[in-house]
Amino acid sequence: MGLDAWHLSGFVSPVASSEMAALKWADRRRLALLNTLIVPFIVGPVVTPLLLAGGATSTATAFYRFFHLLCHQWAFRSFFVLGTQATYSRDQLSALGVDPYSFVGDAQMGWKMAFCERNMAIFVGLLAFAVALGLVHRQSQPASFAQFAVLVSPMALDGLTQLVGWRESTWELRIATGVLFGIASGWFLYPRLFATQRTLTPQDSRELASR
Repeated sequence: MGLDAWHLSGFVSPVASSEMAALKWADRRRLALLNTLIVPFIVGPVVTPLLLAGGATSTATAFYRFFHLLCHQWAFRSFFVLGTQATYSRDQLSALGVDPYSFVGDAQMGWKMAFCERNMAIFVGLLAFAVALGLVHRQSQPASFAQFAVLVSPMALDGLTQLVGWRESTWELRIATGVLFGIASGWFLYPRLFATQRTLTPQDSRELASR
C-alpha cells in the first residue's frame, strides 16, 4: 500500500495531517527529487569554467574545489569550453608548457570543465535513465547483479588499462563507458528504490493521531 492509499479514522491533528501530506508529496515525486539532485552535477561543472571566463574567479574556484571532491579534474581528460578545441592530450599540454593535471585554462585555450569527461558522462547517463524511467511510470525490472557487472565492465577495463599504463583512453571511450555506467547504476538502483513503498501501520496511525 502506497502513501496515497493511507486512511486514518478518527481525529488527526493539523501537524500530523501536514506531515502525512508532506510524505505523500515526497513519495509521489521521489524520482523528480532525485533528478533535481543529479542536475547540479551536470550543470555545475559546465557553469564553472563559464564563471571563470567571466571573471567570477572566487566563485569558480569554490566550484572547482567542491567538484574536486568527486573528480581528479585532470586537464588532459576534461573538456574545455570557449577555446580553440574541446580536448587536449597530455603531450599537447606539456608541449604548451602547462601542467596537464592541474591546468585550468586561459582565454586562448579555453577553460576546463570541473568534471572529467567520464564523470560528466556518468551523471548524464544516470539522468537519462531516470528520465526514461519516469516516462514508463517507474515500471521497470531492476538489473541483476550479473547484468550490472556486464554493463560496468567496459568502464572498469578502460580505467584499469589506463591506470596500469598499458594505454591511454580516448574521450569517445570515456564518454561511452561513462554513460553506460550511469545507465547501469540507475537500472540497478532506481527500480529497487521505487519498488519499496511506505506503509502506514496501525501503530503509525495511533502515533500520528496522538500528536
